[in-house]
Amino acid sequence: MDVIKNISIIFISIFFESLPFLLLGSLISATIETYVSNETIAKIIPKNKILGSIVGIFLGFFLPACDCAVIPVSKRLLKKKVPVNVAISFMLASPIINPVVLFSTYTAFYKTNPTIFWYRLLFGVLIALIIGIIIGIIFDKKDIVTNNNDDSCDHCHHKIKHTFKNDLLSIFKHTALDMFEVVKYLMFGALIASLVQVLLPRDILVMFNNNQILSIITLMIFAYLISLCSTSDSFVGKSLSSIFSNGSIMAYLLLGPMIDIKNTIVLFGNYKKSFVITLISLIFIIIFFFSLMVVYL
Repeated sequence: MDVIKNISIIFISIFFESLPFLLLGSLISATIETYVSNETIAKIIPKNKILGSIVGIFLGFFLPACDCAVIPVSKRLLKKKVPVNVAISFMLASPIINPVVLFSTYTAFYKTNPTIFWYRLLFGVLIALIIGIIIGIIFDKKDIVTNNNDDSCDHCHHKIKHTFKNDLLSIFKHTALDMFEVVKYLMFGALIASLVQVLLPRDILVMFNNNQILSIITLMIFAYLISLCSTSDSFVGKSLSSIFSNGSIMAYLLLGPMIDIKNTIVLFGNYKKSFVITLISLIFIIIFFFSLMVVYL
């Protein structure tokens, strides 16, 4: 009974911790749908992939949301014909470099190990930039969004007169649609993550802490399975820093916000399988090499 109780408590904790940020992401997504036309986006997004991804990262700084919250926003941007490299750089960078996460990372590490704070910020930006550009090259002009809820009808809602009432109704409608689209995958992901948190023996982590490569891989897998929100993972990272090296801690702090179990399930529910598999593979490979770099810096 204790196991079921613990699983239930952690499931509720993960779900309700993510829900406000998911609502915020859906609200921003709905606002973009209502007020921003395809033509406006075409004017402000640079055609150059590097500059475009930098714009995506810059946008990510202003969204105080965790990983699951940026998915509806990135999906909306793609439906608005934003280049895929911009949307992906935004999606990967925002959960690491937004002000809320930066503050929590600063609070957790700056007095004891400020290097971790600066590495997380710098590497988060670089990895989002690199992966955004690679994905942009691989999936250029390809449709990667599933049409399971293609509610965006640009030519429809832009014909409707922009009054306060119409705009408010549009925002409420699209917020609800985006929320219901993502929340079912979030619930399933939160359940899997809660099972892992309760059933995964912590002793497994300590077994690999003496080998740099294995410890990096171990904490990457741990971050993926544990599925903590990026607004609170810094404090878990700090508690692990007495056992693991800076490189391993960096792997944990970089991978968790970019991809985890609950996020994977949400992605598979909204994007095509080939894209999700490619994205996850790139995240794991590039973060591994950046984390290994920390060991030798």
